[in-house]
Amino acid sequence: MKLKSFLVFFFLLLFFGIGITQTNPKQLKTDATNFFEKGKYSESLNLFLKYQRLEPADEEIKQMVGICYYHTNNISNARRYLQFVISNDKKLDPLAFYYLAKTYHAELDFSNAIKFYKEYLRQSKQGERFREGVKDEIRRCATAIRMSSQEEVAVVENMGDKVNTIYDEFAPILSPNYDSKIYFSSARRGASGNKRDEKGFVDDLYGKYRSDMFSSMVVNGEWTATSAFGSLLNSTRNDVILDFSETGSVMYFFKGLNYYSGEILVDSFRKTEQSLFPSTFKGPTIGTEGDRDLFFFKDSILLFSSYRDGGYGGSDLYITVFSNGSWTLPKNLGAQINSAYDERSPFLSKDGRTLYFSSNGTNGIGGLDVFKARYDDNTESWSVPVNMGGPINSAGDDSFFRLSKDGLKAFFSSSRKDGLGERDIFVAYFKGYQNEQRKDSNPICFHSVPAYKRAQSEGTLVSSTPDIPNNAGGMDPNQPTFEAGEIQSHEFSSLYFGTDENVLTTNNLKELNRIARLMIQYPKLKLQINSHFDGSSPAQFDLFFSIKRAEKAAEYLVNNGVKPSNVSVIGSGSNYPIARQVSEGVRANAINFNRRLDMSFSNMENLPLAIQIKAPKVQASLQDTRGDYYKRSTTGLSYKVQVAAIRQNYISDIILNYSDPMVESRMDQDIYRYSVGLYKTYESAEELKKELLTKGLTDAFIAPYINGRRVNRSDLRLFTQVYPDLVNYLSNTGG
Repeated sequence: MKLKSFLVFFFLLLFFGIGITQTNPKQLKTDATNFFEKGKYSESLNLFLKYQRLEPADEEIKQMVGICYYHTNNISNARRYLQFVISNDKKLDPLAFYYLAKTYHAELDFSNAIKFYKEYLRQSKQGERFREGVKDEIRRCATAIRMSSQEEVAVVENMGDKVNTIYDEFAPILSPNYDSKIYFSSARRGASGNKRDEKGFVDDLYGKYRSDMFSSMVVNGEWTATSAFGSLLNSTRNDVILDFSETGSVMYFFKGLNYYSGEILVDSFRKTEQSLFPSTFKGPTIGTEGDRDLFFFKDSILLFSSYRDGGYGGSDLYITVFSNGSWTLPKNLGAQINSAYDERSPFLSKDGRTLYFSSNGTNGIGGLDVFKARYDDNTESWSVPVNMGGPINSAGDDSFFRLSKDGLKAFFSSSRKDGLGERDIFVAYFKGYQNEQRKDSNPICFHSVPAYKRAQSEGTLVSSTPDIPNNAGGMDPNQPTFEAGEIQSHEFSSLYFGTDENVLTTNNLKELNRIARLMIQYPKLKLQINSHFDGSSPAQFDLFFSIKRAEKAAEYLVNNGVKPSNVSVIGSGSNYPIARQVSEGVRANAINFNRRLDMSFSNMENLPLAIQIKAPKVQASLQDTRGDYYKRSTTGLSYKVQVAAIRQNYISDIILNYSDPMVESRMDQDIYRYSVGLYKTYESAEELKKELLTKGLTDAFIAPYINGRRVNRSDLRLFTQVYPDLVNYLSNTGG
């Protein structure tokens, strides 16, 4: 009885003690500062904000709050706090300039980043922590400015919160057997090792989560929630997946107290009494001495990164070959690939001549950037590595880049500040096939070329593809403002983006500036941007690429003051060209018409506006009837069948096998709605829906449109007199 009373008293004391601590400003500040010094920025920020509510006059913490916001990916708040510190703190810490520069760098505002990096150098003293590194950051920003005209080779998207978390996701590996499955590593809540310190001891307060290995698959067109490996593979140490054999029957992975020193292990997935646990990889790599990032090519060639002696500085890339029953001594890839900085995460494409890797040299734009180099059989040497540019590269660390088998996409990890956490997994969708993934070469790998040439007298030449620049402009300060009148008449044209796919051309910006001013003047006005392509993109990504072009224009409008809720975008792909590619045996210049953004305005009731959209003029002999079909089909009432509402590209044959696929979104939302079919009657749409349900698309439903715009169910009855078929829709869908 006495013991029970004592326990009750103890827990009451503990409860009230915690309550006092949580509202004690001095203790909150101390705890927040301790977390900050340990690099636990999320926990630190939470306590600092609580403290700030109790002690709003304390300016001392503002800089630490700004730094916490930077490290937790809230860049706008980071900038706000740091600018306040710089403007108001009489005893200014130079770190405020450093982190303000980092915020601009993260947003790819390289000019302002350089400005504040230089200010940090002026304010700081020799020997301070970031001085030497800042000089490299300035060089990287200068590199980024020089690269600003480089064409974007891909569209990049975050794989979303079903794969990524607020913690650390990295090292994606594509399944060798399934195109719709990836493996990756993550140090997140629920990890097998929980939180531990650098020595491996449990530390729930200041420790960091150990990494486990996970997989994710595509189900119904989107990446599903992740699944962790079992306890025989995931452990209390950091477990990192490295690679698979060609058949997928063997997996290589790393296990260590930290990411720089540990064991490289092999698992064959065939569990017997003798092989219950993974065995050590019997190769020339030494995990305990910093060998990592293993990539196996054809099972017998191994590329990896290492800090071993004899390199060019930092981490270098090496190659070793399995021959005559053993691995050769690792050979450095040489000064054309390696530098005084770090070279990491190699990937060799199918042709055995194209090498992708990451480097944090000053010829990048951020931390680790992805580079591409080609081996020339004629000269038996590597080309100068080419930076892949944005959006693949960012101001953060971009690494573990690997192409898919078809060469149409790639997966990589990035610490860019618009992600969900420390590092996230991203996917890049290329605008065309990466041909290096479409063929084998003879000999199969670059390392064999010199000996092969000596034996055969000729080799294989792999040429490089030149970059094509583009340019973008800004808001025209000389553009006249609109003046209200009795009735304002405005005429707008479609926006064309030609072969370089640059939406923000000088002519298009003039049109967008006019639209922005009009929509700011009339906040009720709504705009829909419909993007059309010409079929030159891979069919799998046609819709996704087209809506991304529409989003570029929409983002420009939003960034210049237009309400996001007033702008919607549609990707129609190459379904509705208005000009034929070939006419009477002669190739027409159809691309100038078919690669365009069409504008349509709505919600103009009671506004003194008359808006006309100038239609593209295509001569009769070149006209494609599919453009006219779309115009007729979307005039008045129409129906489509929605098949998915997801945050990423929809990965399904449904949009390839059914007519009239479309993707749409609104700028105040982060959901893409994919649909197929385009019908004038509910009955026809219902037939398609039934067919899709038999194929397992249980979430498919019919959506009504009026003049090409989706109509909310609550507003449909307003249109039933004009469009009687809506009665069928409402009566059959619970209306």
